[in-house]
Amino acid sequence: MSTPRGPQAGRWLALAASVVVVATVAAALYVTGSPAEQREAKLDRRRTADLQRIERALRAHARRTGALPPGLATLAAQPGQRLPIADPVSGAPYAYEVLGPRRFRLCARFATDTAQVPDAAIAWSDDWRHGAGRQCFERELEPRRAASG
Repeated sequence: MSTPRGPQAGRWLALAASVVVVATVAAALYVTGSPAEQREAKLDRRRTADLQRIERALRAHARRTGALPPGLATLAAQPGQRLPIADPVSGAPYAYEVLGPRRFRLCARFATDTAQVPDAAIAWSDDWRHGAGRQCFERELEPRRAASG
């Protein structure tokens, strides 16, 4: 024979457990962001990685040829080169502009602000921190070294 407190205690225990589960899920979403926010941050990490690869390719091209290429399509068309020159979602080309013989600018449209993304310090170096929207990064090639003789 069950006492009146038995079923009542079970209901309270189930309610308390439900509250703990809901609070845990809410805290996890607050800390890590919603699935949509996580997806946007992941895509922005991809955009940043793409720009970093482009920057390395530009630097290598300039070391090899002595000049920056006129456009990213020229750079991507090099034999053996597989370079992401367009946004992974929209397909819009990343912006590239030669600012001088040793200076260039790379631009992309980002969905997130690194200051608002959890763990952004781990995902982005200071050189690649960005706000949401179109962001540009100016870079300069290393000075040419004088030939030793």
